[in-house]
Amino acid sequence: MPATAAGTFTVAAGGTGIVGTGTTLVKYRVEVENGIQWGANPVWTTDKTAAEVERAIGAQLGWTMSAEHPVTYPSNKLADASWSFQRVSGEDFSVRLRLATPGTVDKLCKAVGVNTQGIYSCRYGQTILLNLRRWLKGIDGAPGVDFHANTINHEMGHFLGFDHMKCPGSGPAPIMQTQTIALNGCAYNSFPFTTEGTFVQGPWAPS
Repeated sequence: MPATAAGTFTVAAGGTGIVGTGTTLVKYRVEVENGIQWGANPVWTTDKTAAEVERAIGAQLGWTMSAEHPVTYPSNKLADASWSFQRVSGEDFSVRLRLATPGTVDKLCKAVGVNTQGIYSCRYGQTILLNLRRWLKGIDGAPGVDFHANTINHEMGHFLGFDHMKCPGSGPAPIMQTQTIALNGCAYNSFPFTTEGTFVQGPWAPS
């Protein structure tokens, strides 16, 4: 498992049209850390990583469903919020998603007071760091979970203005629950919405 790399990043070229019809447009950029020694692991090029992020962002039950089902969550002062998304490669971006080695994630997240323990991802400001260890290996004991969508949607949720949520007691876990730490009665869930268009919510939890 690659533990560290260069600490610099290459931006995925090109971009997409606008996905979704939500009110707030989020322009996102995808980057991959330079110098990763892939070894026997699958190689995640910038193009391949960008395509996987696009898949999660554009999924039917993803954040774009907010256009038909606007989100209200008073704990985070969100009312009738909805979002659309566009991948870009230039300097005009709202947020960037960086696939990075555990060592780099730990270093950059620690600088803003977040302890990622060589495992977790984090978001600060306009940057989402996706931990390569989890990206490659998924969640221990949950081989069938769409972990890429899980972590992308969770960290994007932080950027959109959500803190963590607790399990409401049963059913699918809120995307903003720290599902990889504890489920507390809920089931793994990688998307913000249900097929009925319900935004899965739980009690507010400090991040």
